[in-house]
Amino acid sequence: MPFDTPLPSDATERVALPGPVAQRLSGSELVSRGSVNVISIKAIRQWAGDWWSDKRSDVWTYVELKLNEHLDRNDMRARISDSEFLIAMNNDQGLAAQATSVRILEDVLTHLLGAASSKDLGIRSVIGLEGGQAICRPIDPSVILAARARRDSARSPVRIEVDPADEARRTPVAFTTAGGAALRVDFTLEHVVSLRRNITTAVRVEPMVTHLASGRQASARALTKLSDRDVAFIDESTLKYASVFARSAQGHNTPELILPASFRTLGTQRGRDLLTGTAGLSLSLLRGGVMIELVDVTRGTPAGRLLEVVGLLRALTRGVIARVPPDKEALRVLRDARLAGLALDASDLSGEAAKIAMEMMAFGRDARGLAPMTILQGLPQDGYFAAAETAGLTHAALRANYPLGKRAAA
Repeated sequence: MPFDTPLPSDATERVALPGPVAQRLSGSELVSRGSVNVISIKAIRQWAGDWWSDKRSDVWTYVELKLNEHLDRNDMRARISDSEFLIAMNNDQGLAAQATSVRILEDVLTHLLGAASSKDLGIRSVIGLEGGQAICRPIDPSVILAARARRDSARSPVRIEVDPADEARRTPVAFTTAGGAALRVDFTLEHVVSLRRNITTAVRVEPMVTHLASGRQASARALTKLSDRDVAFIDESTLKYASVFARSAQGHNTPELILPASFRTLGTQRGRDLLTGTAGLSLSLLRGGVMIELVDVTRGTPAGRLLEVVGLLRALTRGVIARVPPDKEALRVLRDARLAGLALDASDLSGEAAKIAMEMMAFGRDARGLAPMTILQGLPQDGYFAAAETAGLTHAALRANYPLGKRAAA
């Protein structure tokens, strides 16, 4: 079957790659991260008809111009056939990488054909390599086009479809702490947006903890003062809630799932067993589309132990994100951790707008080069997205301030 022939959405195809391209990809993690795609200019070849052999050199030149315009210098680009180009991106993956491929193809088709019809946006994701061949799966460009429209989780067209009854059984939950306080945990979802690509690339689970006696929500700083047992209960509840979404989040054309959990919990063997033993969170699902966010990394976190735990979690999941305070010293221990991302939560920022902006700029400066993703999450409004982009951050997310559910806690 020719590479340009449309395939069913669940079909795959093997495509021969030039030797140097296959060799370069096999020595990297780009395919496993979902960072490699192939775009097709079949529509232009069909339009050119008998003139294709005369016009194709000029078309290739224009495609290469757009590749250079949208890609970073170290990103890989190669023409692999008469009408296909392979794109491998170092700093983008999943939906963000696909959004770039769509944008490049839109620019090319619009310039040469006058319009970019959705049916002409031929894109495939490279999901594996074998024997010098790429294993490819077709991508529905309509998902990418829709996901560029919204940033907030309430109105975003990006959805992880689940059984509402199954979700309702897992939120909210209530428990009594070691100190005798009654707490309730409600879970919400935040959509993490790539600022450069303007598309939702991940969905983050956010546990909201409320003191039942006062009705007030507990701050992130207050939660760090809970006992190891109490923190582990919240982490376990988070994993159980996330398991509802894990299967739907797997794949290269769906948003990844970010699960916050404590370093105290996942730093133990019992905690990691909990991660892999939660019903619905199989190892293949964890590796296929789940990232762990370690929420309590501070300047006092032992560097050696942190690197060890991150390495263990990287082997179990799609990647590890460290949530850090606005503190340069807290970042020093992360330099060699090979993290997927660094996150700063808006709840950790306080003071006047000018002070908050300075802390954002400092985080962007200090985190540069430590991880592919730098995230400002929990924002109160999308007006902060521009400031996050100015600070050099790659992603941002609005806090999903849903009211507490009316149903009783489990």
